[in-house]
Amino acid sequence: MPFLLLGETERFNWSAGTYLGEVQEKGADAKDIILEKAREGLTNYYSSGKYRFNIAPRWIPQRLLNMESEDILSVELKGEVRRYTDFEVLYKNRGNREKASIQLTVKVEQQIPVVSRRVSRGEVIKEEDLQERWVSLMRNKGDLMEDINAMKGKILRRTLLAGQPVRKSYVSREYIIEAGDRVKLIIEKQGIQVQLVGEAREPGAKGDKIRIYSEETRKKYKGEVISPGVTKWKNTL
Repeated sequence: MPFLLLGETERFNWSAGTYLGEVQEKGADAKDIILEKAREGLTNYYSSGKYRFNIAPRWIPQRLLNMESEDILSVELKGEVRRYTDFEVLYKNRGNREKASIQLTVKVEQQIPVVSRRVSRGEVIKEEDLQERWVSLMRNKGDLMEDINAMKGKILRRTLLAGQPVRKSYVSREYIIEAGDRVKLIIEKQGIQVQLVGEAREPGAKGDKIRIYSEETRKKYKGEVISPGVTKWKNTL
């Protein structure tokens, strides 16, 4: 099946007997509408936050490039977004609806806070240490922090250089229970609630599961941190 393969240099399409530049010119309208609809699909995929996209054809079947733009009905993202991303094109052909696979080169950037200077491990992040920049999501995958207010006052667990984004795993969460604190352990089983008082054996932020020792029962427990001084039983150790 003839197809258009795009690279940084002009190439010859042996199946079609035409040069890349000639095929591009002939199918420019169809190509433009395919890219436009693919961009709409990416915008829907990244539904929140500030994003921008740089997309270009990698390979497209020649029959699509030869079509009228109004015959291109939709372009749907297939699978995950990566450097070379697969899409499915729905188009009209002689009154029938048909599908074809294409592949586009996709670069996604998000506007998020990055550190404006070298911030060392153990330092507290201040507002003046942060500024918003466009960051490539292809090179920075993971749990990136997007809210400056949520980052202020956090302590870095690793050194970051100017321009680097901050991942959630890079900062210490605010502990509401410290190791050694006396805490309440709420135990619920079959609709019956029992409360014990124990000692936290490790610090924890809200949602963390920490070890607790009760002198009353001489047992160790794993409890989820609910609020300052209060935990909920998860299991007995």
